Amino acid sequence: MFVGVRLATCQKECQMTRSRQSKVSAEDKARIVLSILAGEMTGAEAARRCGVSAVQVTKWKHQFLEAGSARMQEVPSGPAGRAGSPEQRRLKLENQELKLALAEATVQLRIWRRGAEMADQVPSKTSKP
Repeated sequence: MFVGVRLATCQKECQMTRSRQSKVSAEDKARIVLSILAGEMTGAEAARRCGVSAVQVTKWKHQFLEAGSARMQEVPSGPAGRAGSPEQRRLKLENQELKLALAEATVQLRIWRRGAEMADQVPSKTSKP
């Protein structure tokens, strides 16, 4: 039901914006992209109804998906308060991950060094006693 309402609204607004000079609002672009993603119409059909090129509609779709993907990146949720702003919490999380990676690399290096020290103590099969 919601999808059909969105399509009807999109059709009305696009028909009003058929002039080449008029701009399509961000809200209308979102409705158009959602209609395309829902399979209610094709990109070419949306372009025809709105009086823009199919390439332009494809750009809107890519911008919409990129913006959604960027927003979905892991950002700790919750109010700012003592923990700081979302950006500060994200940076703290990244800092913790980097510290862990450094600690793992340090342990690995120590293991390799010990292995190299012990390799000198073990006689090779080709050496004679």
